[in-house]
Amino acid sequence: MNTPNPLHYLRWTLAILGLGSLLVVALVIVVDPYSLYGLVNRPGLNQVKPGLTRYQDEIKMTQALHSGASQLIFGNSRAEIGFDPDAPALAQGGAAYNLAIPGTGITVAVGQLRHLRAEGMRPSNIVAGVEFLDFMENQPVRAHVAYAAPQPHPVEKLSWRLQTLYSLTSVKDALGTLSIQHDGEANTMSAKGFNPLLEYQKFARVDGYHQMFAQRARENALSFTRKAVGGLNEEEVRTEIGAFLDAAAAPGTDVHLIIYPYHTQILLLFEETGIWPAFERWKALLVEQVDAARRRHPGLHISLYDFSGFGVYNCEAIPAPNDRTSDTQWYWEGGHFKKALGDIVLAHALHPVPGQEFGYALDAASSEQNRLRIAAERAQCRQQQPRLFTETRRFLPQQLASR
Repeated sequence: MNTPNPLHYLRWTLAILGLGSLLVVALVIVVDPYSLYGLVNRPGLNQVKPGLTRYQDEIKMTQALHSGASQLIFGNSRAEIGFDPDAPALAQGGAAYNLAIPGTGITVAVGQLRHLRAEGMRPSNIVAGVEFLDFMENQPVRAHVAYAAPQPHPVEKLSWRLQTLYSLTSVKDALGTLSIQHDGEANTMSAKGFNPLLEYQKFARVDGYHQMFAQRARENALSFTRKAVGGLNEEEVRTEIGAFLDAAAAPGTDVHLIIYPYHTQILLLFEETGIWPAFERWKALLVEQVDAARRRHPGLHISLYDFSGFGVYNCEAIPAPNDRTSDTQWYWEGGHFKKALGDIVLAHALHPVPGQEFGYALDAASSEQNRLRIAAERAQCRQQQPRLFTETRRFLPQQLASR
């Protein structure tokens, strides 16, 4: 009887493993779930890409560099979902890319911008959504920590490239890419970094917009209550906003800072949880930092627009609890505005028209008028949508709701 040759068996095993590895790599490169290779881009096969669940910063930075975009969008999930690089307001300025990443603050944008500058990108337009809540602490404000010296961006590391090329998660995402090509409600991301939040269409159809708003309101009420304990970290505002404006400063670049168009429900929760004064103070600090950046960089064009308030867009009615057929025009829920509103925000911020009713150019001279504007809008919104005001308190934690 012939004795099996261990060496022969080992060779076959290695050959099979090698072939399997090559097939995995080939699948990932051809399907290209993260738009990193660009060898194949075929409708019905792999043109629609899934939303990112890992290495978001690294992948978006790589895509932005490959795109050669001359207009860049920064921010958190509000910006990623609301600001479409294909918006009409950006059409005349060249290619645009959305670098916004959910759950991140301005510090991530500083690192992104520094690396892109180092790689030779010279954007003509920079749009940055600035988030008040990023600067609110859950604990008493800590002592100021000096801003960290610039570090190499994570995109320079080799490990993420290996993981996105050869891993079970990459195979899963490649197969997922193939499966969503004809799914109009899949979680997707465009080639320009925009997340249209298509999956929320299904949530709205099944649960209704009232449930979506209510769930977000409960989460926000808890979060805001915790942040009321810690308060506003003023030093962090000065340091991080200043660092971003310094990174953005360059000849030929226009910088547009945008205070998000929070839905009325969010602003009412600011009031009820006691963080509204911090919101006002934060705006004053933004004005301060914009003025300081202009002095440091003469000739730099920076605009700061406040889209918060209780205006006709922010005061959009929320469908009734049992209504699963009515649609909203401007908001998915209190936390995220739709592309339709994002397009209007971009148009008003990049191409302002004197006397426009939405979006207020904010500076030291206009701050008081801005407060009066918001107060007047609040009174009108309360008259038009009283249910918004009466229902908000029911989302508060017990200790606040019983006051």
